[in-house]
Amino acid sequence: MVVYLAGLQGIPESLYESAQIDGANRVQQLLRITIPMMTPTIFYNLIMGLISSMQVFSTAYIMTGGGPLNATYFYMLKLYQHAFFDYRMGYASAMAWLLFVVVLGLTILVFKTSDRWVFYAAGE
Repeated sequence: MVVYLAGLQGIPESLYESAQIDGANRVQQLLRITIPMMTPTIFYNLIMGLISSMQVFSTAYIMTGGGPLNATYFYMLKLYQHAFFDYRMGYASAMAWLLFVVVLGLTILVFKTSDRWVFYAAGE
């Protein structure tokens, strides 16, 4: 939320003033000014959320240890159990590399598509 707040505070007031003079209502200001100017912040949070969602471990491990019927048996928990309970370090290492490749691939995909939807304002 702090990152979103910083992004909102980075939008110049002059854009909203100009839109009000031109007769834009609140919805038009949201769709034409706020959201386009927030796309770099949304992009950053999307990348960070993507990476962190692939690395969910501590919550599932502490609370349920995999949960009833493996409901919270995430990939990182499986990797941890293979490495430190089953002592299959090679297998766990291969799983870690696979996770790296998947996260890298998804991150590259998001970066490649970002030129279609992320708006960077020119210097003022």
